[in-house]
Amino acid sequence: MEIIKYFYEEPASLEALAPDLDPDARRRDAPARPLSAWLDAPRYYRGYVAGTDLATGRVGLTALARINAFIDPLLDELGTMIWMQSTRDSSAETLDEAAARRILIDPKETTALVCADAPLPEADVAAVAGAERRYGVPALRRLLKAPSCVVFFPEPAHHGHDWSFFSARPMREALTEAFRRYPQAGVRRFVVPFQKARSEHKFYFESWQLDQPLPAYIEEV
Repeated sequence: MEIIKYFYEEPASLEALAPDLDPDARRRDAPARPLSAWLDAPRYYRGYVAGTDLATGRVGLTALARINAFIDPLLDELGTMIWMQSTRDSSAETLDEAAARRILIDPKETTALVCADAPLPEADVAAVAGAERRYGVPALRRLLKAPSCVVFFPEPAHHGHDWSFFSARPMREALTEAFRRYPQAGVRRFVVPFQKARSEHKFYFESWQLDQPLPAYIEEV
């Protein structure tokens, strides 16, 4: 049995208390924004998709044999999009959907995968990810001004990668419905709010809780 977990935070902020030119909110003496600025800041939509193969013990979305149980619903929900990637050498290039699918299966040298319904500035795509990702927050904000934009980041897992993303629009309801349209034998998929799974114990609930009644906040689809 393979497990796919979609954690969501809707809405989510992007270090809203840090000035745009100083995205490191932890930097000493960095001036904080007033509360009114935080309340008026744009809101974004965050997701994290993880996977576990219970039979083999492999942990990581891209380690799953049935990763298309995530990719097919995702691409269906997104529809026709223009895809771009940022790579480790800080370059950006445009992709077709087939190439985007290959990257979702195995990111290799990709540091960010971006999609929208219109071309995006290559400089922002190149700048959105790097060794210090928090310094890409200004570029991420600029990309997410496009209402259709979704920015995916490969996240190291025990085996392979998971995928996190930020979206300019809500994704939870539409992606959950897309999961339902693509049933997959041998896979169980769960939708979980971020704030309910912040501890490692709760994040890996599939390793100890599947044979018990699940909390009401965990939705199986």
